[in-house]
Amino acid sequence: MKKSLMNKSTLKILSLLIAILIWIVVKNIQDPMLVRIITRIPVTIVNESYLASNLEIPLLIDGQDTVSVKVKGRESVVKGLKREDFRAVADMTQIVSMNTTPRMVPVKVTCEGLAESDISVTPGNIQVDIEEQTSVEKTIAVNTGDTIPDKNYEVGVLKANPEKVTISGPASIVNKIDRVVAMVDVTDRKESSVEIPSELRIYDKNQDELSEKQLSYLDLKDIRDNKIKIDAQFWKVQNKITVKASYSGSPKYGYQVDDIKLVPDTISLAGTDEALQKLAEEGNTVEIPGNLIDVTGQSSDFEANIDITDLLPENTKLVRDLNSSVIATVKILPYNSRDYELSVVQIQTENIPSDLALVFDQDKITARLKGKDEDLDKLNLDAVQMKINLKDYKAGEYTVPVTVTLPDGYELVDEITVKVKLVAKAQ
Repeated sequence: MKKSLMNKSTLKILSLLIAILIWIVVKNIQDPMLVRIITRIPVTIVNESYLASNLEIPLLIDGQDTVSVKVKGRESVVKGLKREDFRAVADMTQIVSMNTTPRMVPVKVTCEGLAESDISVTPGNIQVDIEEQTSVEKTIAVNTGDTIPDKNYEVGVLKANPEKVTISGPASIVNKIDRVVAMVDVTDRKESSVEIPSELRIYDKNQDELSEKQLSYLDLKDIRDNKIKIDAQFWKVQNKITVKASYSGSPKYGYQVDDIKLVPDTISLAGTDEALQKLAEEGNTVEIPGNLIDVTGQSSDFEANIDITDLLPENTKLVRDLNSSVIATVKILPYNSRDYELSVVQIQTENIPSDLALVFDQDKITARLKGKDEDLDKLNLDAVQMKINLKDYKAGEYTVPVTVTLPDGYELVDEITVKVKLVAKAQ
């Protein structure tokens, strides 16, 4: 009986061992051990503050800032591993020596699900440069890029919050920073006041944007993840604002200012609600002051190019894509003279070559006439006779003098010309 019990215990142990052996065999067949090599795993520096007391900062060397790993483990674990699953760090507290060249730091690689003993790193040490740490203070510009607000609104105010930033980092990077720009998307915006998130972009003196790697070495004081807020105001657009002008001085003796023609004579402005309300109360008019159009000593027509930007009411601006220049054409006439617009249809033609046809390049011409005021007021334009002689002209474009015959009591002040084309009749 005792012998039988021993045999049964032995059989149970043997069965257990056989089961374990079978499990191991099956496991190795279904999920075998596997070895893989994964390359170009980026290295990150940690504990940079270890050098901060000496105002120094470590930098990785381009081309030497990645490592390869050889990993071993079950196929179910190892086969699906990607480069992003590994974290490679160079801990500055473990630097081999500050007195050697090059300076080397051990690299440690970890991966969730793998023991450190199953990971082999190549190279085991990585070279770093130690640079002087410096800082620079820059104002933050705001840029909307290609984005535009609602069609009935303009960007009124864009203010970065904060308006400036202190940037610290390696001297080789910090010293070549040129500007800091906050990019903001204003697409279809029309709020009177709103706070918009923005991401900072940093540009060097070649106007190239700093790379992600260069940015990783920089510290932007009081700014996290290169993101700030933009305080924005959007102003409503008011169309058909009239532009008027006055003048200063006196023209030459015997001459007078007849008219000032403005191009454009209406503009569109955007402004705060208060500014647009005040503008409406003033007749929706912008005035060009006389000191900008001086007629002193003038005896003929002239033009003045005026930048209207500084003449706009407070808290208003020109709408986008509108030229800020206004061209003022000032007509200077002799006393008792006036300009009249005449149709080219009134021009009689003589001696047009038989194989050519006449085409006028303008619809009207201006005749400047002198006479008594009462006669100038009642001039019958149909009584003005005009004539051109095209003898000896060939096909082409010409400016031709016009012979003018006026009723009694009128005198032509300036000669008149007209632009014409002579073209073959087949054309």
